[in-house]
Amino acid sequence: MFKKLLISSFIMLGASTLVQAQEPMDAQHFEQLNYKEAVLTANSLYRNDQGIVVKVLPNKITASFANGSSASVAIPQDQFFLSIAPFLSQTHPCTNHVPTGCTGELVGEKMHMSAIDVATGEEILNQMVTTQPDGFIDFWVPRDRKLAFTFHHGDKNGVYREAKEVISTDENSRTCITSMKLLDKNDQPATESKHSHH
Repeated sequence: MFKKLLISSFIMLGASTLVQAQEPMDAQHFEQLNYKEAVLTANSLYRNDQGIVVKVLPNKITASFANGSSASVAIPQDQFFLSIAPFLSQTHPCTNHVPTGCTGELVGEKMHMSAIDVATGEEILNQMVTTQPDGFIDFWVPRDRKLAFTFHHGDKNGVYREAKEVISTDENSRTCITSMKLLDKNDQPATESKHSHH
């Protein structure tokens, strides 16, 4: 059984991320990373000027480099990566997350979130989170589940909003979630939406 501490959202350690960003990154170095390090490294290369593009698929993390080389890092079979960008008015269609390029609307915004396994009722996550510099929030969660995600956000004017969506974590699922619009609390129930972009 998964423990909440093992699958909670990333704690971004500024020092280690900074060190990674300063090192030259190429295909050989990238393939030596584990799956979590690969995503953290990709986040540190957000909007980089080195021509490096990293994409997170359901089963692996791929990287392509300006010299034409490429690399991939496998994701364990029991893990699934989700990057979620709750939004107010601006979003983009997305299927597989590109940490080096995807941009969400809300940056540095604190909100509360929870995730519940639809089949068992088990609460997988329940915590405060802050959107990253790219406007997303990264999570490692169990694979092959349907998880009901809820985000609560209050803005500086005291307006309280909520976003809900049931998200699948199987081999055909999205790793990039850009469909969670923050609405007044009593609007729409959790739904599972289908997307075919990227």
